[in-house]
Amino acid sequence: MRSRCLRGNPHRVITVSIDTQSGEPPPLPVNVVTSLVTAALTENGTDTGRVLVVFTGDEHLRRLSHRFFGQDHYTDIIAFNLNDADEPLEGEIYISRERALENSRLYHEHYSRELMRLVIHGSLHLSGCEDDTPEGQADMRALEDRFLASAPDLPDHERCIH
Repeated sequence: MRSRCLRGNPHRVITVSIDTQSGEPPPLPVNVVTSLVTAALTENGTDTGRVLVVFTGDEHLRRLSHRFFGQDHYTDIIAFNLNDADEPLEGEIYISRERALENSRLYHEHYSRELMRLVIHGSLHLSGCEDDTPEGQADMRALEDRFLASAPDLPDHERCIH
């Protein structure tokens, strides 16, 4: 697992850790994931906390979806906010590499860009954004697009797919 902190105010820290569950390098650079998570969280006023980003597979997310939401289907991302309202953020973001690859092909997007979009999407959920209405979906998509516009261009890493 790899970790990195971004500090603004010396009393405010967001720590981002990355796990691939395979021992392989993460499919995105740690500094890119950290910057995306931090930007999305601070957008809504979250400047203290810890976030674990797990790049995993379809079956893991399917099991999580079934266990926590009673839904038995594949999904590209699940985000869990583990803290109480008055505590610093403690969150986990699970991203399916297979769904990201399929989405990238479906939407004619680079795999690395789709992974970045999912990191942003999960971070926005942790900061309180919801996408359960058409308006919420449009708002989140606009925020994702804005953060992606400032993200670096990266080569695709399809080799990271199991």
